[in-house]
Amino acid sequence: MSFPTTLVLVLLASYGLSNLLLSVLVAAGWRAGGFARLKRADALLALRLLPAAGAALAVLTVVLPAFLLYEPAHADDHPGPLLVLAAGLTLLVCLDGIRRAGQAARAARALVRSAELLRTEAFEGGPEVNLVNLAEPVVAVVGGWRQRIVAAHCVAAACDGEEFRQVVAHEAAHIDARDNLKRLALLAVPDVLAWLPAGRGLNAQWQAATEIEADERASGADPRKRVALASALVKVARLAIAGPRPARTVRASGPGGGPGGGLEQRIKRLLAPSSGRARAFPGRRVATSALLAPLLAVPLYAFVHRVIEFLVAFGR
Repeated sequence: MSFPTTLVLVLLASYGLSNLLLSVLVAAGWRAGGFARLKRADALLALRLLPAAGAALAVLTVVLPAFLLYEPAHADDHPGPLLVLAAGLTLLVCLDGIRRAGQAARAARALVRSAELLRTEAFEGGPEVNLVNLAEPVVAVVGGWRQRIVAAHCVAAACDGEEFRQVVAHEAAHIDARDNLKRLALLAVPDVLAWLPAGRGLNAQWQAATEIEADERASGADPRKRVALASALVKVARLAIAGPRPARTVRASGPGGGPGGGLEQRIKRLLAPSSGRARAFPGRRVATSALLAPLLAVPLYAFVHRVIEFLVAFGR
């Protein structure tokens, strides 16, 4: 087998095995309750993306340079079954991620196409809202790069002016945080963790955290706004219960407290005095540390290459 083909198989296999190992470690920690203290959405997002990001970083900064430095360019290897199976695992998780992202995109398009646009309302200092004729009490952000708010007319009719402004402010907070793009990343990320209960649990925890944080950004410490948003949540939830079928949303949960939204917890937090902004997640420091970590592996390149040779020859 030619050098380029072997290189591709080695990179795919290394990603698959690294991802499997990191997914198992995250799943074990989640099952043991080791991540119970994580409340911030950014921290949960980083943990959920760790297997895919960590595997990609290891492949590009450790496996790739070790292979290029120590593997003879004229080498003609015959890959063993383990290498092929591990490479196949990578292709499988990539295809499954594309499938999940495609399903979400189709659901969003179906929602927009099934809704009759009634009018567009503009709120001072906020985004425009497309009011649509839908029986379901949907209020959601649709789109990825070009995001907009879609709200069912029944929601606007059920809420008073201040309540509906807070519903819109909640959705605007999701837009500011780019939560739709983050959710798409969670759906499309190619990893084994997506197949495990821990992956689904982390997705749900992240979704609930985004709802709580959007509530806080929308209402701040203003008691009037907090009560108005809590009242709107109750009204939209009642509409969903009284409707002919469960509410359909683009995100996993919206202002009505859909699956994973934690409606009761959100209302209790809104009716309690605001505790102020939570401590920001040190994303830059984490990213910097992650990029510096591969430097520690430079002296181990020769050992890494021996592991690669073992992987290529195993079972041959």
